[in-house]
Amino acid sequence: MIGHIHLPVVKPFLLAGIIMAIGIPSSSQVSDDEINLLKQLDSIQNSNSVSKYFGSLYFKTTADAVNFFLEKENKEREFIHRFEIRFAAFFLRSAEAYRSGNSIPAEWESYYTDSLSPLQYKLLGINAHINGDIWQALTTGFTPDEIRAGRKSYYKFEKSLIKIYRDFYNESFESNRKIRLMSSATGGLDKLYGKLMLGRWRKRQIELALLYFSNKPKFFIRLRKIHEKMNRINRLVIHNL
Repeated sequence: MIGHIHLPVVKPFLLAGIIMAIGIPSSSQVSDDEINLLKQLDSIQNSNSVSKYFGSLYFKTTADAVNFFLEKENKEREFIHRFEIRFAAFFLRSAEAYRSGNSIPAEWESYYTDSLSPLQYKLLGINAHINGDIWQALTTGFTPDEIRAGRKSYYKFEKSLIKIYRDFYNESFESNRKIRLMSSATGGLDKLYGKLMLGRWRKRQIELALLYFSNKPKFFIRLRKIHEKMNRINRLVIHNL
């Protein structure tokens, strides 16, 4: 069952420290749920678990989302707040399952492969969380009408995600020779392709979630195809980077 998951704290921030770390004025109305989520992600990124690699990227993304929607209208903030808490629970569940030696959800099994590089773990985590978890967060936390009403807010964060992706790509370019060779061979098109795929994946998850409610047979056909694509991406990351 998805809900609030308690993880062992390794290097916890105090409440004020969390707010300071993500650049939010202490007087701002950051919810307790958001602070607790950031604490959990901070615990993971400072742990010895392989979950820390995606956890560090996720901490930055979540902090950016909190900042981005801080001054937005309440209705818009409410949808994103509910979504980010629900969405994060799927990663936290997987991290906790790995830590405790329990069965890992199928979407995350490839992530918990031994002896990969930080870059590989981050790419596998991105694939699992976007392509495997978004539709589940939407269908278990929202009605179809709520998804349609919140779709604009969901897409609005795209620009910030692309900035995070750009920083991630530049870091990967500096640290990984194969990424540099790929960029050279494609004239930098790999970076553009990555941005396009990020937007396409997120849009596809909204469509999949709505299909879940409107046409279950078609939903399962589409889901199977997405899982096949996820598995191809995972094999590519594990064996070629």
